[in-house]
Amino acid sequence: MAKRKEAETEQVRSKKKKRSKRGRRIKSYILRTLLSLFTVVLLVLAGVMGALYVVFLGPSQTAGDLVVTTMLETSALKFVPRIYYSEEEIQQIVARNTVIEPEVETDTSLVVIKQPAERADDEEEEKDIEIIEVKGATYKGWLMIVQDPSRISVGVSRKAGFLEEKSGKQLHEIVEEYGAVAGINGGAFSDSGGMGNGGMPVGVVISEGNLMKRATTGSRDTVIGFDVNDKLLIGKFSAAQAQELNMRDCVSFGPALVVNGEPAVIAGASSGLNPRTAIGQRADGAVLMLVIDGRQVNSLGASMSDLIEIMMRYGAVNAANLDGGSSSNLYYNGEYLNDGVALTGARDIPTTFIVR
Repeated sequence: MAKRKEAETEQVRSKKKKRSKRGRRIKSYILRTLLSLFTVVLLVLAGVMGALYVVFLGPSQTAGDLVVTTMLETSALKFVPRIYYSEEEIQQIVARNTVIEPEVETDTSLVVIKQPAERADDEEEEKDIEIIEVKGATYKGWLMIVQDPSRISVGVSRKAGFLEEKSGKQLHEIVEEYGAVAGINGGAFSDSGGMGNGGMPVGVVISEGNLMKRATTGSRDTVIGFDVNDKLLIGKFSAAQAQELNMRDCVSFGPALVVNGEPAVIAGASSGLNPRTAIGQRADGAVLMLVIDGRQVNSLGASMSDLIEIMMRYGAVNAANLDGGSSSNLYYNGEYLNDGVALTGARDIPTTFIVR
């Protein structure tokens, strides 16, 4: 009996030793795997940092400036250039790659809007919207041409005003809330660290004649919108000045791209390559609503120079840049036409330009 118990005890000890050895082997395997992964990550990171060093500080200032300005326009990567450059050097890069906005007032006499009776049969309301795919060396996107500018207005995420602690809405939600057929994202909004909830716009916002948001006291933002005569106005206005100009619908962003038929002056590459949204108006009153995809393999994005070229090509008398990045979207007839960059879907935003 004692021998049997001793044998059973020995078997138990043997099993425990085997389990212990197996456990140590598993732990050792896991540790080796984690160490290998960590080493690979470090090597990739070192490779990326080395490649960026060559781009930023290599022989081609143009290439370095393009990558820097592209990253500075993002929320997640704007810290990267600051690893390689001082703040003063970054400001110098921005200064030599920018859009110099025209310092002139919008001449509304350059736009003569066609009345419904003057339009051809193929410009009837059901054919009032034309969608064109646009492509360039680094971008693809969509241009929506709306013949009747009176159909354009600013849609907001809540008609009663804005509250920073509450989030905005996605573009399609605002479009559908207003019973509109199409829309693009609008103006600037508070987005600290790229974590903004789209609840609070920045600058002046007027929707259907109602002042929804006024700029901070003393500031004069680039305001973009339509007056009561359905003509696109662009300029640095206070809320009071915008109201004096009888603006019925406007948001704040910029820069101005085309004013009175003249393109803005470009310094260097003008900007980085990123998703973009812009709005313009032709001499016959038709509205150009442009959205460019970016940060994708088949569409890196567009520069401000690209936006100006597109707007001039399609006859814009006046045009301006709107909010871009992951906010850039074009919604038409119940679907998004462009491929947005946000993995979680369209961002929550406070303002849009909608088409009734």
